[in-house]
Amino acid sequence: MFGGQLDRAAARANTRLSMSQRSLSYEAVILRARESPSGDRIVSLLSGDEGVVDAFVFGGPKSKLRSLVSPWHSGRAWLYRDPGRNFTTLRDFDAAEDFPGIRASLATIGAASLAAELVMATSAFGGDGPEARSLTLDLLRCLDGSDDDRAARALTLFCLRAVELMGLIPDPSECSACAGQIPFDTVHSYSRYSGAFLCPPCACQDVHPDAVLDVPPGALAWWRNSEGLDFAQAASAGLASQSLAAIKAVALDLAGKAAHGRLRTLESGVL
Repeated sequence: MFGGQLDRAAARANTRLSMSQRSLSYEAVILRARESPSGDRIVSLLSGDEGVVDAFVFGGPKSKLRSLVSPWHSGRAWLYRDPGRNFTTLRDFDAAEDFPGIRASLATIGAASLAAELVMATSAFGGDGPEARSLTLDLLRCLDGSDDDRAARALTLFCLRAVELMGLIPDPSECSACAGQIPFDTVHSYSRYSGAFLCPPCACQDVHPDAVLDVPPGALAWWRNSEGLDFAQAASAGLASQSLAAIKAVALDLAGKAAHGRLRTLESGVL
């Protein structure tokens, strides 16, 4: 009798031990690193397997692992998870790409920071981990060593594609107020209030005129042409400064709406 009880107790103990030490390993991008009240580091990782994951990183300020898990580093992560306590620890990280050129300018730092915030605020674009990780890596690779104009195009493209993945992109060819068609080769009016496009008559009658943004035809052409290109090619395509400023403003506004206003980088003035 007692032997059977001891065997069952040992089996339960072994089960708890194996669960508390369950290991995971996958390719991931470090989105954010912050300090906990106890002095430990907490990192937010983006993986194709699980989307956004928060994990503790133990060790002193000079530990090698803490230096490896810096924002925007990409590589293979090894984690231990205790499902019962909902506690995840990052045990090792093999950085394959660290993108040092991103830290060379405020424009690239701001773009990478906003992208990380958008991924976290939307839980990897609504849970699409593989697409979120792929798009984030495309942006980071493009930002690494980019000048300010290319960084602006890359961030614009990232935001537009992210919002499209979430199914929140407005149709620039249709007026959101009257459902009429908007000619492609005309100046488009984007409403920051509604997050959609308006035809010229509806834009003139809009009750929020200060929230209407004019978008030149060249900006719409760049956006449409980018759909048939990979990320690096699209970000390298030329775009006049006025058109870039307009389509970037649209992209950032759409990103802010998708994140329900939880993007601090937009409020910092860096972008």
